Amino acid sequence: MAFFKGQRPEYIRLLAMASSMGISIVLATVIGLGVGYYLDNHVFGTSPWLTLIFLILGIIAGFRNIYIIGKRAQERENKLDKRNSTGTASKD
Repeated sequence: MAFFKGQRPEYIRLLAMASSMGISIVLATVIGLGVGYYLDNHVFGTSPWLTLIFLILGIIAGFRNIYIIGKRAQERENKLDKRNSTGTASKD
């Protein structure tokens, strides 16, 4: 536990950001699929085209979310590493 001394909240925050990646891609895909299914079967009747289009858009949105979350996690980790290498423990 000595490794986490003084840095624990920051590492927990990084872990939470990383663990939200899986939820993000699943949620975006399911929302895209649901919107496409609803539009196909209840509004336009163009089954399966809008379902497929919105499913693909949901998958793209999920991967975009993963990219954004990963980029934020990397920036936070770089900040943390920089602080550890300089020996200061200032808060953001």
